[in-house]
Amino acid sequence: MFTFILGCMYLIFALICLWLHKENFNFMGFIYNPKNRKLFLSLDAPFILICLMAILEKGHWILLILFLMHFINSFVLAFLPNNFYTLRDDSQLMTEDFLINTMAFMAAAAGVACLVISYL
Repeated sequence: MFTFILGCMYLIFALICLWLHKENFNFMGFIYNPKNRKLFLSLDAPFILICLMAILEKGHWILLILFLMHFINSFVLAFLPNNFYTLRDDSQLMTEDFLINTMAFMAAAAGVACLVISYL
């Protein structure tokens, strides 16, 4: 059940990313603005919690990778924010369109993978 919910959350996140892109939302400004740190952590917290519950439910390696990605990202953002915000200089090589498309594709792929795992 938690794996199915997680898959739906990822698919909804992918749709929200694409919709915000259509509305010309500034993703780079949102992600790398230190004022949004608490909001970003609060958006990541449900994914961490439900990923953990899905791991306890199914114990699949893909769920473990998703959990670790969310946990490491939140850990760095919460405890090493200077390291997180210095990545902005490295990410200047990526265009915002590429970032949004990558986020939407990865979220959709994670969502489909979670739905398949919940079916198994």
